[in-house]
Amino acid sequence: YHSLLLNNYSLLLKMIPKNTEKIVLFLLKNIDELGYNINQISKLNNISVGSAFKILKDLEKNKILLKKKINNASHYKLNLDNCETVRLCELLLLGEKRNLKGYSKVYAEEIMRFEQADFIILFGSVLQRDDFNDVDVLFVTNQVKKVNDFCLEISKIRTKPVVPLILKKEGLIKEIKQKKEPILDMIKKGVVLKGESAFMEVIKNVNS
Repeated sequence: YHSLLLNNYSLLLKMIPKNTEKIVLFLLKNIDELGYNINQISKLNNISVGSAFKILKDLEKNKILLKKKINNASHYKLNLDNCETVRLCELLLLGEKRNLKGYSKVYAEEIMRFEQADFIILFGSVLQRDDFNDVDVLFVTNQVKKVNDFCLEISKIRTKPVVPLILKKEGLIKEIKQKKEPILDMIKKGVVLKGESAFMEVIKNVNS
């Protein structure tokens, strides 16, 4: 059943054009209540304005995006009240996790064994290079001692220490709303290892 599910994810992900995937993930992870205009989306995702315009129009037509006029420019943001938008985002987050390679994949498989978190995000240098010093992980949970014990266990059997950042869901939402730069950067560049639905609930709460 598990492998059948993974195969279905793979098939669905292959059906989503790469640039569409880039734009949806960008709007999901770059949290801004005003949204982004076409020039920002185009430039920050290395997509031509023409291609970005076509994709945005299509996503708007399918109610995946909302459009708002600000100073004569159209700004776009995800329509998180649409369950299809949420499902699409969850699928793309799963795709990001499945694309992990090397050390980040090895550590991710270990970290995902922790069951008592709403969701878990892998972030920091382990995702960017092979010469990382430690492994940064956000655990959204109230089980502080269990997380610390769990990370110590992994650190004993792996070459680099796992450094947990532990937040309750309400605390994370508050920090995002206060635009705390390290937290925003972590969401922007991190990979959700577990709890895609709970992650989407947090993003929806912040955007509401």
